[in-house]
Amino acid sequence: MKIIFAESHNLDRPDPLGSHQYIRLFKEEGHDCLWLGPAISPLHLFKPDPINRHRFRVWRSGLRRVDGIDWLVPFSLLFYYNLPFLRRSCVGRNQYRFCLPPLKKRLAKLGYAPADLLWCAGPVALSLLDLVPHKLSCYRLADRLDKFSRIPPEVGELQKEIIRRVDFVLATSQALWEWARQFRKEDVYYLPNGVAEHFFEPVAELPEDFPDQGRPVAVYLGTLDTRFDLETLAHGVLMIKDVHFLLIGSLTDESLRPGLETLQKEKNFTWLGPRAHHEAPAYLQYCDLGLIPFHLNELTEAVNPIKYYEYLACGLPVVAPPLRELRVMKGPLYSYRGRDQFISAVQEALGTAKEEKERNSELARQQTWKTRFEDIKKIMAEKAAHNREGNPACERQ
Repeated sequence: MKIIFAESHNLDRPDPLGSHQYIRLFKEEGHDCLWLGPAISPLHLFKPDPINRHRFRVWRSGLRRVDGIDWLVPFSLLFYYNLPFLRRSCVGRNQYRFCLPPLKKRLAKLGYAPADLLWCAGPVALSLLDLVPHKLSCYRLADRLDKFSRIPPEVGELQKEIIRRVDFVLATSQALWEWARQFRKEDVYYLPNGVAEHFFEPVAELPEDFPDQGRPVAVYLGTLDTRFDLETLAHGVLMIKDVHFLLIGSLTDESLRPGLETLQKEKNFTWLGPRAHHEAPAYLQYCDLGLIPFHLNELTEAVNPIKYYEYLACGLPVVAPPLRELRVMKGPLYSYRGRDQFISAVQEALGTAKEEKERNSELARQQTWKTRFEDIKKIMAEKAAHNREGNPACERQ
């Protein structure tokens, strides 16, 4: 099959998301896979940060190949962004129509148009449904983007439109499934996140930069963004001196930086920054508990945290607020509300028995990306059969 993933993240980001896992699984089965995007534009000439510089290098290379997967970064004269004029929904609906060279011709030349599957992971992929001939399309709904403060306010309307138009929707949480079902009643599937197989493999050596100080280690693995409740974590750092708090991940919300720099003065706190995904188990397996210190709001109520499965795979007890998705899954959790309960939850989790840690790992083995991928293949087979029955040509123009 010819498969296009229309994405809003780099293919080679150090902390892969669900789409990264799925495209690699498609590739392992022998399919031709293209990672499309994220696009660059004249706007990015004024944002010379490392991520955008990297995208420009990929764009200049024409087509980059990463682990057998093609990566194409298109250049668009329009880019959907939260600035005057660019935040208008018409820009989001047409971003890929203003590519140089024209995207449809380029995809055809590369052999990806027509495509067997058009996988949409962001609402700006909406225009691809008309631009790129395809047999099957899906939208992986992983966030309520309209709840992010720095994204164009009309992005929710684009999400609703792409939900209505694709062949099927994959919602990663119950809250997202319910939201998508408001706009279409059929072909919306609940498919949570999962965990990569290498998190179950034992590691031998302690990483050189691991804070081995003879104290239990509570770890947070993930991006430090607007969801992260730094105030609650800081309270724990200051109040539980016999526990070392370790953060592993990149910072995307600069408002958190002053607080993080203040915490770095504490002897029981370490922020390592991002680490490659294959290195994560080496850190987690030497920790004592996993943290998900998120704010409770509309955004996090729709989140199905990948880190939850990764913690369990490494046998860690998990401390988190009562996020809706964690309550729905009814998995092991030391829950808290407020700073004082956070401290007691951490202390209670540190007493987790070895048998419970083993059960955590076994539970995670039922939640791997490969398990989820089998569900996707079943959905695709059903939809493909339905499309053949309803439309013999079976190709969307």
